[in-house]
Amino acid sequence: MIEPVIWLLYAAVLYVSIFSLLVFLEKGKLRQEVEWLDQWPGITLVIPAYNEEESIGMTIESALDVDYPEDKLNVIVVDDGSSDRTAEIAEEYTEDKRVELVQQENQGKGGALNTGLEKCETDFMACVDADSRLEENSIKNIVSKFDDDTAAIASAMKVYSPQNVLQKMQWLEYIVGIFMRNILGMINAIYVTPGPLSVYRSDVLKEVGGFDEDSLVEDQEICFRLQKHHWKVGHSRGGEVYTIAPDNIKDYYHQRKRWYRGSAENMLKYREMILNKDYGDFGLFALPQNIMTSILSVAVLLLTVYITIAPLTGVVSDFITLGFQAFDLSSLIPSSLGELTTSIYWQVLNARYVTILMLGALFSISFLIAYLASEHTEEKLTKMGLIPTFIYLAWYVFFTGFVWMIVLIDMITDAERKW
Repeated sequence: MIEPVIWLLYAAVLYVSIFSLLVFLEKGKLRQEVEWLDQWPGITLVIPAYNEEESIGMTIESALDVDYPEDKLNVIVVDDGSSDRTAEIAEEYTEDKRVELVQQENQGKGGALNTGLEKCETDFMACVDADSRLEENSIKNIVSKFDDDTAAIASAMKVYSPQNVLQKMQWLEYIVGIFMRNILGMINAIYVTPGPLSVYRSDVLKEVGGFDEDSLVEDQEICFRLQKHHWKVGHSRGGEVYTIAPDNIKDYYHQRKRWYRGSAENMLKYREMILNKDYGDFGLFALPQNIMTSILSVAVLLLTVYITIAPLTGVVSDFITLGFQAFDLSSLIPSSLGELTTSIYWQVLNARYVTILMLGALFSISFLIAYLASEHTEEKLTKMGLIPTFIYLAWYVFFTGFVWMIVLIDMITDAERKW
């Protein structure tokens, strides 16, 4: 029974990976030049903030320091009921006429963004997380990517100042994310506009009803909704933004758990778009690919556990039934080098080659994509060291599978949703 499952998963990952790489080879470029506009439209950077006293100053300063005409740029900081010094620190920046501080009772990130959208009077609105740092040319590079059919542009999100192994692993993860969003952007199949920085047409956001205040991942939900209304969502390689990544396993786990549950809820909410040709490659490829990747991560975890544990269950069963007489310890000790060599040979021969092949293919394809991603973002693959790179390539899929499994259990048991 297990071999057909393995082959099915193997075929699925090959399909997704080869399709993505073919799209890149046909349409993509490792280096992309952006032609800036002659005249710049007005843009409002909305910064939703909740207890962000440690980073809010950095974010506002980076927003004010971007290379963009001062008379065309506004910053709205929405303090969403913080109990720390977030509002006090943000208030200090209102001496600059471009900055406005709005304080409200806690409504969640979606509510804070909608408050900013209501006050937005410019053609474009940018969502900027309160723990992010914008690069100097990020806004110009993103705005320049808009055409008449585009409602939103996703940024190139990177990890800000990674310190430990976990953050360095996420640095590589985000680099790969930039590369994959670039590929999805070529076929109008982007399914998330990252919270640290994404730019939207203000009138389109208002037209579709603003951000979903109940969603755990409002940046993905709004992207689904824009796609449902047949708007294009693009990606800007040059729209770089740095975000502070979790520095410990507990915070990392809770962040991913929120992301995955929110993603699963969005899949259910917009299930009519899945495999629906009316939504182009977004419905026919991006959504099924997202589902397959999630299932694959859980399956790889369970298969690995099964392959590791299954032989031991037989040993334990024999021991319970027969006791020590089930074991002939002398047979475990080779009498010669030749016998040892023969023993190893038969163990290798009896290995599950399909499983080994699948895991080897997964590793090889992951390495290729990581390498191309590093070239695309002009970063060295091993910049953060070999250990974080190895963790991402060898461990990440198992962690992802574990979190997805917990999320599925929570949804089946109707466990409490947590931000």
